[in-house]
Amino acid sequence: MAIKLRSFSTHSVTKTIVFILVVILITATVSQMQYVAYRDINPDCLFVREYKDSEYFFRNDVYNSFMLAYDILNGKEVEQDGTFYYYIDDGEKTYTNSENTDKSFFEQYDKAFYAFERGIWSLGRNTNPRPMPIRIMYNGLNNNHTVYIAFTDEFLEQKQKAWADDRSKLLPYAAGILSCIILSLLLIAFLVCVTGRKPYDLELHFSKLDMIYSDILLVCFIMSSIVWVVSVARSPYRRSIIYQAQPFKLSISQIYSMIWVAVITAVISVVCGLILLSVVRRIKAGRLIKHSIIFIILYKVYDFFKSLFDGRMFSRYPLTKSLFYRQVAFITASALLMFLAFLSLISREELFFLIFGALEFPIIYWYIKGNNKTYEDINKGFNESLEEQMRSERMKIDLVTNVSHDLKTPLTSIISYVDLLSKEEGLSESAGDYVKILSEKSNRLKHIVSDLFDLAKSTSGNIQLDLENIDIKKLIEQTLADMSSEIEKSGLAVKVKLPEKSVNIISDGKKLYRVFQNVIDNALKYSLSGTRVFVELEEADGRAIATIKNTAGYEMDFTSDEILQRFNRGDKSRTTEGSGLGLSIAESFSKVCGGSFKVDIDGDLFKVTIGFNIDSRRLLT
Repeated sequence: MAIKLRSFSTHSVTKTIVFILVVILITATVSQMQYVAYRDINPDCLFVREYKDSEYFFRNDVYNSFMLAYDILNGKEVEQDGTFYYYIDDGEKTYTNSENTDKSFFEQYDKAFYAFERGIWSLGRNTNPRPMPIRIMYNGLNNNHTVYIAFTDEFLEQKQKAWADDRSKLLPYAAGILSCIILSLLLIAFLVCVTGRKPYDLELHFSKLDMIYSDILLVCFIMSSIVWVVSVARSPYRRSIIYQAQPFKLSISQIYSMIWVAVITAVISVVCGLILLSVVRRIKAGRLIKHSIIFIILYKVYDFFKSLFDGRMFSRYPLTKSLFYRQVAFITASALLMFLAFLSLISREELFFLIFGALEFPIIYWYIKGNNKTYEDINKGFNESLEEQMRSERMKIDLVTNVSHDLKTPLTSIISYVDLLSKEEGLSESAGDYVKILSEKSNRLKHIVSDLFDLAKSTSGNIQLDLENIDIKKLIEQTLADMSSEIEKSGLAVKVKLPEKSVNIISDGKKLYRVFQNVIDNALKYSLSGTRVFVELEEADGRAIATIKNTAGYEMDFTSDEILQRFNRGDKSRTTEGSGLGLSIAESFSKVCGGSFKVDIDGDLFKVTIGFNIDSRRLLT
């Protein structure tokens, strides 16, 4: 049951429906509040039952009555609508709108009676004991003044009736607004709990919105809120005076305003809601602050300055690390001594100035001596490492050479006996197939051993070169002619583009023949069926540049450096052809003969570029 409930609550459809309900509830809340504002009902009536106890009564009626008394004392002519009685005596003149000036007459209206005598304020028995504001207590009144103000019961009853009517009209809207707020808060809490979760999965999942930096989302949230506030603030507030016969009917502009505010509220609610849920997911993952531009910039600045002193870049090199820390210690000590010497110079303490200056010399001596010892250790370790590497390389080359050489004799015998066995008569069909397989595998092994032997000699530099002036154009033509059977067997078209005149270089013809043979053979083996192989030669900047290009018949998920490594095939699915040494041997032979060898991979295009300096002596002749 718990699993089903979790699956239902975390389902994307459920979360989407709840999110839409929240938007609807928020929009309904704002619309109801705007409608109540247009009906011009004072919301204080919900919280204060008696009009005489309301803040509205005190701020409007009571305050205005005392302002009228102030104007009377200043000799101004005022109009009074009979809503309250007043008696004002400044010690010389008396002002009143009542025939009875006795205090008891005013005190009978005890629901709203205010008196000022001999500098003291007093209230009626049932008057709300609200503190008098400073502007009323000392607004031109002194101990010689006597002021009585009492609001009539008829006036208060009329106001109370209107107050109660407003309360009865406002209660349904208040209940609706409160219900929408409570329900929306509950649904928001539900979304906060389930956001980032999916059915049958306890992992926290993120959306594309979560990839945006937190501070950018915060700016979007603030801007959206400002847009909403401005839109609501510009809507008409008061109801139109042309509807006096129907005091609560809305004007056309107010109806349009309510529609506009509802639309903008719904849109802003969606935007802010998505941002809020994204923030919640970030908080759950602990990446709210870390995934912000400001934090990233500040952390990089902090990390940069920290890296200047923690020596992290030298953690794998103890000797260099000791140099770094010695340098930090030297700079710190020198800076401290300079600061102390500067203070001594300012305070004219020559003795301390000389002492701090003298202490700099042993620090410099310690720094230089320690560095010299570390440099010696570094050089010693470098030489030992270099010697060990050279010794290891020589052992590896010697091992490959010796093993290749030792394999040749028994391998030749195996090939000879297999050849003799294949000529025997009376062999069964299956035995003949076995002999054929033995012959193919032994010949392949012979080629691998030969390639390995040649590669070892060329890599070690222990190879004999027969350098001569050769025409690389003729060499390519000869290579293609010798490989005509392989080209025909492959079914590929070879497009050759060679210059008309000869191109002469200094190289070893046999080694260079092997280079072109290996590269062209590689192109024939691994090209896409039905495509073409391009063999080109050109002169550029005093160099002979030969290029062999083909379209691969497999996905080339390797780099140019990887394919030149030994025993590395481009097409991993082909295990019956080649040794994985062809391109490696071609590269090694090219460099030994004084040329360059480069592999470029562009999509399915495989390109080999071989370059040699042109022999200028032959060109002059």
